[in-house]
Amino acid sequence: MADLLARSSWAIRRRIIIATLIWCAMLVTYLAIWGRPTSLSEAIATNLLLLMGGVIGSYVFGAVWDDQSRRKTEVAQSAIDQSDPTTTTTNVKVDQ
Repeated sequence: MADLLARSSWAIRRRIIIATLIWCAMLVTYLAIWGRPTSLSEAIATNLLLLMGGVIGSYVFGAVWDDQSRRKTEVAQSAIDQSDPTTTTTNVKVDQ
C-alpha cells in the first residue's frame, strides 16, 4: 500500500515537473522567436532557464533523497523483523 502511494505521489510530481518544463520552454521559445530584444525579455528568458535548471535539479535531488529514505526504512524494518520478540511487563506500586 505504501509503495502504491509513493508511486502515485511521484506520478503527480512528474506531471507537475513536465508541465513546468514545457511551459518554460514555450515561453523561452516565444521570446527567442517573436520577443523584442529588450532587457526585460532577456531577464525573463534568463529566469525561465534558471527555473528549468532548478526544477530539474530538485527533481533529481528529490528522487535520490526519496530512494535513500526508502532504503534506510527497509534496512530498519528488516532489522526489526530479524530480532527476537520481547515481552515487557510493568508493575505499578502505589504507596499509601
